Amino acid sequence: MSMASPSAKHLSNSELLRTRIALFSSGLDEAAYQFWMHPEFVAVYREYLFQSHSIIRASVPLMKATLECCRAPKYLSDPVLKPFGDYLERHILEESGHDEWILDDAEVLGIQRRALLEHIPKRTALQLVGSQYYWIYHYHPVAMLGYIAVMEGTPPETEFIKDVARRNKLTLQAFSSFLLHAKIDPRHRAELDLLLDVLPLTHEYLGLVGLSAVQTIQYLTAVLADVNTSHLC
Repeated sequence: MSMASPSAKHLSNSELLRTRIALFSSGLDEAAYQFWMHPEFVAVYREYLFQSHSIIRASVPLMKATLECCRAPKYLSDPVLKPFGDYLERHILEESGHDEWILDDAEVLGIQRRALLEHIPKRTALQLVGSQYYWIYHYHPVAMLGYIAVMEGTPPETEFIKDVARRNKLTLQAFSSFLLHAKIDPRHRAELDLLLDVLPLTHEYLGLVGLSAVQTIQYLTAVLADVNTSHLC
C-alpha cells in the first residue's frame, strides 16, 4: 500500500521549472515594483528603453545561434534538441521585429531611433545575453530553455500599463511594446510549457535549464537595479 498523500502528484517539467523561477524571483519582483512605482518614472523609463532595446534586439540572433547548435552534427542523435529546434524555427518568426516596438516607444518620448541603436549597453545587459552564448556554444544549447522561460514570463496586464500611463501623464503610445506583449506572451508561455512537458528532459538537463533560468533572473534584476538608479547619475 502506498503511503503517499492522496494529493501528491508528479510535477511536470514546466511545473518544476516555473516553481524554481518563482522561488528565485523575489528580488526581481521587488526591482520591478520599484521601477513601476518610481517617483521619477519618466526619467527611469527612458533609461529602461535603452537597456531593454539592447537586450531585445539580441533575442532573434541568440535564438538563431541556438538553433544552429541544435542542428549541429554532434547533436543529431539528441532526442531533446530536434523538437527544441523545431520550436525555435517557429518562435524566431514570432519574435522578429519586437525590437522595433521599443524604438517606436522611444520616438514617442522624443528619443531618436539612432540614439537607441548606438547606445552602449550596461554591463549587466551584456552579461544577461552573453552568458547564454557561452551556455549554447561551450556547454549545451538546452540551457536556452531557461532563458526563454524567464523572458516569456508574466508581463504587466493592460490595465496596469494604462494606470502607469495615467499616473505619469504619458500617452499609451509610449507603452506599445508592453501592450503588445500583454497580449502575446501568455500564449507564448503556454506554448513553451507544452514543449517543456513533451521534451524527454533528463535530470541533468532539467538542472541546467533551471540554472540558466536562475542566472537570467539574477541578471535581469541587476539590469532593473541599474535602471532604477540611472536618475542619480
